[in-house]
Amino acid sequence: MPSNPGQAAKKPKGSSKLPEPGEVLNYSYLWEREYREGRDEGIKDRPVAVVLMTVSRDGLPLVHVVPFTTKEPGADDVAIEMPQAVRRQLGLSGERSWIVVSEWNRYAWPGYDTRPIPGREPSTSYGFLPSSLLQRVLDTMVAVGIGRPVDRD
Repeated sequence: MPSNPGQAAKKPKGSSKLPEPGEVLNYSYLWEREYREGRDEGIKDRPVAVVLMTVSRDGLPLVHVVPFTTKEPGADDVAIEMPQAVRRQLGLSGERSWIVVSEWNRYAWPGYDTRPIPGREPSTSYGFLPSSLLQRVLDTMVAVGIGRPVDRD
């Protein structure tokens, strides 16, 4: 507790505000194939959607995210094409993009791999998916058996 009641307690470095389901973050996503190849860091930063928040046994908030990609999904991937209006609202580039729901990353918040958005520093958040699109993502994840997790911690 601060010695001065008017003084706020110091917050941890970086954003301490917990993300919410549907929030789109900039993150160094580690694809499952990269993980199998022995990598422990993603190759590039990309938008990801928060699909679930849980708490670890140690009491740490855990963020579960699915990646966005501008590459057409492969045969082993299950993905939902992002509506053009949503891409524009979030400020994402590219003609087309997909939300891959057949794999995901889980990490302790705030994590080392949540990154500021270039040109929007220090923000790490693009905004939120519409609730109907988030529900479609969640329903599809359940339908494919929750996917292939990559635990980043």
